[in-house]
Amino acid sequence: MKLQSKTQLILGLIAVGWITLVPVRAETTISTGHADIFGLGYVDGQLELLIHAGLAGSEVELVPANTIIRVNPGGYGARPAGTSFDFLGASNSFLWTLPQDAVAAGQRGILFPGVGTEEIDPAVWGSGLITMTLKSFGSNPGNLFLWSENEFGTPTLLMDSTRLTEFNSISQGAGVHEHYNWGFTAEGTYTMVFEATGTVGLGVAGGTSRSLSSGDVTYTFNVVPEPSSGTLLLIGLVGWVATRKRTLLKE
Repeated sequence: MKLQSKTQLILGLIAVGWITLVPVRAETTISTGHADIFGLGYVDGQLELLIHAGLAGSEVELVPANTIIRVNPGGYGARPAGTSFDFLGASNSFLWTLPQDAVAAGQRGILFPGVGTEEIDPAVWGSGLITMTLKSFGSNPGNLFLWSENEFGTPTLLMDSTRLTEFNSISQGAGVHEHYNWGFTAEGTYTMVFEATGTVGLGVAGGTSRSLSSGDVTYTFNVVPEPSSGTLLLIGLVGWVATRKRTLLKE
């Protein structure tokens, strides 16, 4: 059957409903550099929860449902020492971390995660806080922790997937940029649901306050395992074979 005839046949089957076109979801993966995992916006009277990331030298807005946030192997390491970090597990435990420190993230080749409300004008939004809540964690390979550290290294736990009734949210005002530590206790793919809420118009002269919600927003994190010694040996062997092959070809 000629290509034109095949095309006409397919179009005909679509027209009568025998074939349904399913849109392909384009996914973007972010794993290094800076990104606002929670990128908030107030647009056309609505509160938006997106991801703001730098890609190919440009700042872009990404839909969380179409984005994979990858935690590279460089994020794997021992949990911080001290009893104040016992919420992360036993003192000898390890986890994957996205740090609030830009230098550490750059040195380890991992994402530097932020939370940005700076695109929301405080003069328009008002004095009300904007809250990001972990609403659903589901069945994931490990646990999630989100915490901040002050200049003395003292942590404040903000989110804990094992105790969502106690630690499930962070809040900040409009026009603010913050950074937090994200910790994952096991490798694999995590899916979770967040919601941003806030009240616009508080303290704004002549304004009317309204409670707003972004609705449920699904996020996906892919925690990449640290290469095993066997994998590193195999990578080295492949590299040696390739180098040897090039040498033989030159001879």
